[in-house]
Amino acid sequence: MRAVTKESSVASLKSRLRREADLLLHRGTRATQGDYSVRRASRPVAVQRLIGALGNIMLSDSTPMMEKFVAGKVFHRLQEPGAVANKPVAAMPLATQMQFALRHLSQKGPAFAEVASAIGDLAKSLEWVASKTGPFASLNIEHTHAHAVVAGVSGVEERDDVALGLTIMAPYTRFPDHIQYRSRVFLALSDCEFSCDDKGWQRGSVGSIFFNDAGHNVAMRCTARPLLAAWCHVER
Repeated sequence: MRAVTKESSVASLKSRLRREADLLLHRGTRATQGDYSVRRASRPVAVQRLIGALGNIMLSDSTPMMEKFVAGKVFHRLQEPGAVANKPVAAMPLATQMQFALRHLSQKGPAFAEVASAIGDLAKSLEWVASKTGPFASLNIEHTHAHAVVAGVSGVEERDDVALGLTIMAPYTRFPDHIQYRSRVFLALSDCEFSCDDKGWQRGSVGSIFFNDAGHNVAMRCTARPLLAAWCHVER
């Protein structure tokens, strides 16, 4: 009887982790609607440019061990292009906040200027979606943030082995606490604060890298400036 109870508890935990992980990685509409095409083709230059620019930073010698370990798996798999998804996308939300964040980012040295330029070229081609609210979230969170998948499920490069994405948040926004089902690495592309791995709030600036292990709480917030971050994880 005890074994059955333990198995049920583990199954319940896994189900909850999968459900709560969706607070961050919203799957968008592409996975459920048949109004777009997916084809094997050469990776678009704009996608390759952003992957390369982010990889140069996240795999640099200064990146901590666990962050580099997870990011290394992601960018190793990204050496093989996925499929190209062609679908009309709506106007990008938070465009003013994105422009401000990219201007600030471009002033932080050549490596970050390349990331800013690559995001600027690609942002309008991405599908930006909002997650739902949750514990400790700021008011109107559904309208003050957006995520986009560059490579992954519902991404501009459709694939199911890894995910590489972006998050933009308006000033004075706090994303809800949630438990992640996968180990994830975050690269701060603006001033921000992250609460990862139950370690409490950690202040970050452009170039700060945070690691959150699977099964742990994570949250993020910003004050007077927008938050811009890149993130990645292995799907399986």
